[in-house]
Amino acid sequence: MQRTSNHPYGQKPACKLIVRGAVLSVVFGVSFCMPGQAQQSRDGGGSNAWQITPRISVGAIYSDNIKLAPANAAEDDLVLDVEPGISIRKRGGRLDLRLDYTAQGLLYANHSDANTVNHQLQGFGSAEIFQKHFFLDAYSAISQVSATSSGRTGSPASLAFLSNLDLGLPGVPGLFQSFGTSDEIALTDNQTTGYRYGISPYWRQDIGGWVEGLLRYRYDGVRYGDQNKVTTTQGEQQTVNADSQVNTLTLDLNSGRRFNILNWNIGYFYQRQQLDNVTDSNVTANGEDRRERLDARITYRLSQYWALLANAGYEDSQVTGFENARDGSYWGLGAIWTPNRFLEVGGLYGPDVNLIALRWNPSTRTSLDVRRRDRNVGVESGVHWQGTFKHQARASTWSVTYLDEVTNEQQLLGSSLLAVGADGQPLALEEQGQSISAEGPFGLTNRNFRRKRLDAGVVYRRGPTGISVNAFSEERQTQDAKSIESTYGAGALWTWRFAPQVASFIGGGWEHDDLGEEAQRNDYWVSIVGLAQAFTPNFGGLISYRYYQNDAGSAEQEFRENRLNVRFNMKF
Repeated sequence: MQRTSNHPYGQKPACKLIVRGAVLSVVFGVSFCMPGQAQQSRDGGGSNAWQITPRISVGAIYSDNIKLAPANAAEDDLVLDVEPGISIRKRGGRLDLRLDYTAQGLLYANHSDANTVNHQLQGFGSAEIFQKHFFLDAYSAISQVSATSSGRTGSPASLAFLSNLDLGLPGVPGLFQSFGTSDEIALTDNQTTGYRYGISPYWRQDIGGWVEGLLRYRYDGVRYGDQNKVTTTQGEQQTVNADSQVNTLTLDLNSGRRFNILNWNIGYFYQRQQLDNVTDSNVTANGEDRRERLDARITYRLSQYWALLANAGYEDSQVTGFENARDGSYWGLGAIWTPNRFLEVGGLYGPDVNLIALRWNPSTRTSLDVRRRDRNVGVESGVHWQGTFKHQARASTWSVTYLDEVTNEQQLLGSSLLAVGADGQPLALEEQGQSISAEGPFGLTNRNFRRKRLDAGVVYRRGPTGISVNAFSEERQTQDAKSIESTYGAGALWTWRFAPQVASFIGGGWEHDDLGEEAQRNDYWVSIVGLAQAFTPNFGGLISYRYYQNDAGSAEQEFRENRLNVRFNMKF
């Protein structure tokens, strides 16, 4: 059962302190209690050992427009940035753990009243509790997010890859990643802290080779820091984005290994989201959304190349802003054509559902999955496309993803720490994966919306040279299409290791925002250039220059900023 929080809004800072204290206790408690395991891992003591790596980064940043104000109101400042942190890794055995924590302390020379500490956390753990049957996932993250779409943004979220530097220099992995080239130090009064956490126990069972079952429960919580007042170009306004709790139950039953010609799948999904302290007039049903779906699928193989397909299901949902969505049943019949082991094409047709799907895997390094679905029932009715393309060449990696879904800010923030597998279940990010801010330029809102997101990128590395290019496009709209917001852009980064321990980097990016009802348009331009040197395998330094500007639809929103960053980073 979910419940609405009884804590008054003014008590959130106390809750924040409790969360921060708990995080610090866990992180540093683990680091002090297990030094032996950490040393064993560094000395090559086996894959099951703990690896604990303290680190510290110290930098001085000069900005000639610390508030990102118009030219006639620009103020400069010198900022001391001190970032102690710790990384914990554990792989193998019955526990996989990845945890990264950083406390970013900011000291302003000319605006000392803005001195602060930003907490940043990203963690995921998966444990096997009982003999390949009972498992437990737990995950948490803390990050800074933009509060409103009409306020200034210290750095475009979609261009954050410009600060994740892979320079190919010798030393420990990640020595120069996220090295402060675009840290959120600007005093925009448009930033709050988002806390996301979750726990997910699940049970796997094989019943005599006839049935393979997976029962999973997920609890996700999202909390926001102080949003009492943020400053926009129109002045001060109150912005309250509700905290939320999401409970999700899934049951998947699949045909076991004893089935050959006939295969089947039955899936049940139930999700309930409760918004706490809801004050938004656009949110109904006391801030509660509910989704429930039952889906069954059967395939019968006629030959090596052809199989018959049948699909039926029922959906019953109550989602704010999508009340006109029709609940009910759907069914369809179709076929699957598999001319070889590399290609599969499937189609399905029925009164309320149409589906076309293509899967192409010509090699282990290349994969393409594209799906078009048209359904007349459910929240996600209408035509929806979804696709992924991945290709791994000798010196480059290519990727394209497209997603069309109905969601909200709380669910995006809660799920941005996790990837989603082919079975719809959460997966931990890869070891080198980075959590990407889901908010972009849109700010925080309590509304549900349809989200269409396209990401394309290529990463090339050959010898001392590295090139990465990214492009993106996202559109959000309500069911009645009265509110449409969009953003799109691209960026590129070039790195060159011209000496054994020295590398240069240069990059740039552009982001265009059209924020719909706000009638606000932004064109952000970012360019960076810098040098980095690894003095020892665990110690490095960096100097960089960044130019940042916004050509906005209103003069009050336009700004220019020049920023110089000198920084040293050490891992122990």
